[in-house]
Amino acid sequence: MGITRYPVECPGCRAPILLRLGVGHEIRQRFYYVCPKCKAATKGALLWHGDARTELELADGRRLDTDENCVAALSINPELPSFPETWSMAEFGGSPWITFTQWLGSEGIQRYQKSFDQMRHLVGTDWVKLNRLTTYYLNRDWPHFDEAIAELMPSEALDFSEEWVRDDRLHRLHELFFAAMLALYPPKHHLELKTSWCALWTPTRPNFQSMVAFAKSESATLAFQNAERDVFSQIARFVELIWGLFPGLLLDLLPARHQPRIDELRLFRDEYEVLRDFYIQTFETSHKVLRWIVGTVNADSHGDPNTFVAIAGMPPHVTAKVPKNLHAFSKLTNANKREWLAVLPEWHGRWDDLLDRDLRNDIGHASARHELSTGMILRDGRAPLPYTRFVQRLHRVLHLLLANANALKYMRIYSHVPSK
Repeated sequence: MGITRYPVECPGCRAPILLRLGVGHEIRQRFYYVCPKCKAATKGALLWHGDARTELELADGRRLDTDENCVAALSINPELPSFPETWSMAEFGGSPWITFTQWLGSEGIQRYQKSFDQMRHLVGTDWVKLNRLTTYYLNRDWPHFDEAIAELMPSEALDFSEEWVRDDRLHRLHELFFAAMLALYPPKHHLELKTSWCALWTPTRPNFQSMVAFAKSESATLAFQNAERDVFSQIARFVELIWGLFPGLLLDLLPARHQPRIDELRLFRDEYEVLRDFYIQTFETSHKVLRWIVGTVNADSHGDPNTFVAIAGMPPHVTAKVPKNLHAFSKLTNANKREWLAVLPEWHGRWDDLLDRDLRNDIGHASARHELSTGMILRDGRAPLPYTRFVQRLHRVLHLLLANANALKYMRIYSHVPSK
């Protein structure tokens, strides 16, 4: 959307620095810059007034009248990771947009920009309505739900129960909302997770009635309803943080030969604390949902959700103490719960690419912090992690959140099936 230039003075060493700020899509885009001389970080915000006018706010320091004596020029784009110090737009990395165009090709960068623009439009026009609809759904406020969904999705003549249609339509709207992002991402995590889960719910399977009975007994429990609410809360949180997470999708689109360059890039925005909390809560919520994932597989395999049978490949410490029932399973540590996903190979194979236990443990300590001067997340006893890698990891959780929502949806749908 263009670049605006602001000469500023470092509040510490008083070095004159030229800021070349890319104008993004946020009305108020927060950023920070690092002085090349004293390495001090200064936070600021670029205000975009919807036309050619912008306004600069700095937490410290001051604007200068001229850029004639600037000792450095910094290119900062709030939506594109960039190289920290480039003196000229003509040199490699001087323009983050040109750099990613070279790395992805003109077609690749246009596909990314189209996805970005589609999401920006949906967030601005439909998210408030969908979020309100979700609240009605979670509150089981069906009069308001039925009225609100008519604004978002045309009615359909379906030969299913009213309860089934409500469950299905709400979840379809969430998948449609994020379709522009999901379609762009190379590994189809969400699609594979959803496909493998849906395949379980086939009436011809030998223990299908045990699965239905499990869905009926669990879907009305407070634990299930709280987990459902937590999943949708985290999806809403993802949307709230989406512009800080979107660069992670861009980084994942880079071809393998360019992936090492990610460690050299900087994303000159700082949402570490809110992204940290979002990741930890998503991690915890996803492991709670494993009660119904693993319980359903148990019902399918053994006719009883409380029957746990270890399979080949599980670690010895897991097989040595097989849970007696789902209650015991729910008390396991997250790490041991995760090991039981071996009974569902598709989820087992993708889980660690979507949730990193080591990262969750590292950032769970108060000592972990984002060091703005280096762009690194500092962790006790471990190598620093580039903030770009952190964002690259975090954006992937959308796939798992939607898969969790779909898993709980099927539990609710089959809880409505009349008992035989």
